[in-house]
Amino acid sequence: MTARRRIVLLSAAAIACCAGWRAASAAEWKLTTYLGQTVLYNDNLLLSRRNEIDAIGFTTTPHLILERNTPTLTIKLDGRFEFNEYIDHSNFNSQDQFIDLNVEKLLSERSRLNLAADLIRDTTLRSEQDASDRFLDDSIRFVTVRANPSWTYRLTELDDISLSGNYRNTSYDSADKTDYQSYGPTIGYDRRLSELDKFTSSLSYLHFDPEGKASSDRLGLLAGYAYEPSERLLLSGQGGLSYDLNDGDVGYRARINARYLLDDQTALRALLSHDIEPSGDGQLRTRNRASVGVTYKATELTTLGLAVDYTDNYDYGLSGSTEEDNDEESRYYSVRPSVAWQIAEDWDLVGEYRFRHKAFEGGDSATSNAVLLTLRYRLPTLTGEGF
Repeated sequence: MTARRRIVLLSAAAIACCAGWRAASAAEWKLTTYLGQTVLYNDNLLLSRRNEIDAIGFTTTPHLILERNTPTLTIKLDGRFEFNEYIDHSNFNSQDQFIDLNVEKLLSERSRLNLAADLIRDTTLRSEQDASDRFLDDSIRFVTVRANPSWTYRLTELDDISLSGNYRNTSYDSADKTDYQSYGPTIGYDRRLSELDKFTSSLSYLHFDPEGKASSDRLGLLAGYAYEPSERLLLSGQGGLSYDLNDGDVGYRARINARYLLDDQTALRALLSHDIEPSGDGQLRTRNRASVGVTYKATELTTLGLAVDYTDNYDYGLSGSTEEDNDEESRYYSVRPSVAWQIAEDWDLVGEYRFRHKAFEGGDSATSNAVLLTLRYRLPTLTGEGF
């Protein structure tokens, strides 16, 4: 399937969702539009240990968000389009697209349908795609299509069940990476323990099919606890097992998620996970991920931010890893402090520094430093009933 066809199919899905429920009453539409211009400098554009390239680049980004809300239907279509150009390195120029679709349809007081779908057409130059697999000495174009439909039904006042599907297709414009698709269903069960917390569980199946290589099948089990005493605080954790149906390997899965609005000025989010995920190496790979983000509204017009992300593929002594040998074990992390100024009613200026580091068990490592300055303009928001 070509990239153009994927874009057409996702756009058609959005139009179908909109048209299918057009008869809903009191439909409220909102269109939000942004336009951004970024200037950047990077001293190791490819994050490579051999091909270190320093470059100055420019990114122009139109960004549109279309929303429709009725008493029983919510649709949000988010489209971002990036035009990247680099001085003296035109081979890295690219036009990238990011489209996200989220739909929620209430069928009754007990039942609802959800659809989350997205299309990413990007390059490995700035993306964290397969961030910890190996060093890449060139920019590789890839296209990813994902779809996650789900149905949730309230059995009782305390019990919910859900059925969902997970589909992903990723293709690369290079023989250095392996095209793949993965898909499978998930069955979930939640029980509310009180107004503030609940027990969560799920059983999933994943089929991983890399092009030209052997496919894999895994079962996954998760059970956990979620605590949400208010809109300001959410804490959840899950743990379970992952079982390889092909060779019988057993691994473990774990996820911890936190969101905390300390006050009107400060917000904190954190995510930790250990799982086995598809990769462009044509294998399922162990992934340990950690992500922490903090935003602080220093003044009415100034916001400070800090984001830290970490990824490795160590198995920490437990079975279930799919790495071929220890030489492929690696770690990656990035640190991104930023400051945003609202310089006028519809204008923002954002300054950001990005530090990235990648290292392998054998001792090879690479570091990248980047500085970005973005000017963003918010166009007038359009709203209305009907379409």
